[in-house]
Amino acid sequence: MIKDRTYRLAASAWLALAVFISAGLVQAVVSDDINASVDLPGPVSLGSDVASEAAAGAVAIDTSNFTETAAQTENDTAANETGPAIDAVAATSVEVANETEVEAATAPEADNATEEGVGGRVHAVCLNGCEYTTIQAAIAASEDGDLVVVGSGTYNENVIVDRRIALRGVNTGEGVPVVNAQGNGSAVVLRASGVVLEGLQIANAGLYPSAGVEVVSNDNLIAGCSILDSGWWGIYLKGGSTNNTVRDCVTSNSGNDGIMLYKAPGNTLKENTVGDSGDNGIQILESDRNVLERNVVGNSTNSGVFLEKSGNAIVMGNIIIYNGVGIRLLGSESGRIGPNLLLNNTRDLESA
Repeated sequence: MIKDRTYRLAASAWLALAVFISAGLVQAVVSDDINASVDLPGPVSLGSDVASEAAAGAVAIDTSNFTETAAQTENDTAANETGPAIDAVAATSVEVANETEVEAATAPEADNATEEGVGGRVHAVCLNGCEYTTIQAAIAASEDGDLVVVGSGTYNENVIVDRRIALRGVNTGEGVPVVNAQGNGSAVVLRASGVVLEGLQIANAGLYPSAGVEVVSNDNLIAGCSILDSGWWGIYLKGGSTNNTVRDCVTSNSGNDGIMLYKAPGNTLKENTVGDSGDNGIQILESDRNVLERNVVGNSTNSGVFLEKSGNAIVMGNIIIYNGVGIRLLGSESGRIGPNLLLNNTRDLESA
């Protein structure tokens, strides 16, 4: 299953590259957004394949060859346009890498956020032979700046992170560690700011208003996590949460939205894979200044990406495939929407 899904994503990326070569690089600005629409033969599944790969660990989508980033294009003009605008959104291509890679099931490499989040004691969690056998007990014993390391195994608990720590899952030989909410409430809640959450599989969050990962704080990094079979949202940022980054994560089989931002401005969603969402893949509601870059969003019942009453968004370099609507904008025309690659959606673009 891992091989099948990797092949499909690689094929989509290869096709994007071919479209780029044939059509040429085009830039997009607010009133002249440009997004490629390409039909692919046959259906593609992001369902069981996503779940299988997520169970083996974090997934890395190699889009390193995207031609521009949000920062690089902030001051661009539409000088290289090749086609007319279609309302707020028109059609063009974007270059992507022609292959994908699957990382080993280990914690992702630390970056600056991780480095800053760790400076104190290390608390080890495992099912047998460690200082703690539950994640929550290790968090309760920690202080700001500590590191909680979780080894392989399934932890049937609801985790609340209420101090500035790094919570890191590590495959110690028996697979990626799993936080299993067993259908009750949110699996992991980030209440403290400045938290690093990485390398965990998070499963079976409950129904509304629960989420696999619920964020009610600021300045957090969520990286290399797999959020599976959530009853409602996969990842949920709310209540003014800002300056959070969600990167290299997988959400699959969410009952509602794969990723939901509600009144949560100024966050970044980057290089995530969002599949088989019961409503929208990514929904941004009443949340300004968010950045969505180089995500793969597929098999959403409604929209792949849905922005409602959310201004000044940057949505670019994404592959949006087999959704009801690829990108839907409702009262959210300001910002930068494109270039993106839209593949075999029932309707690629919708703006109102």
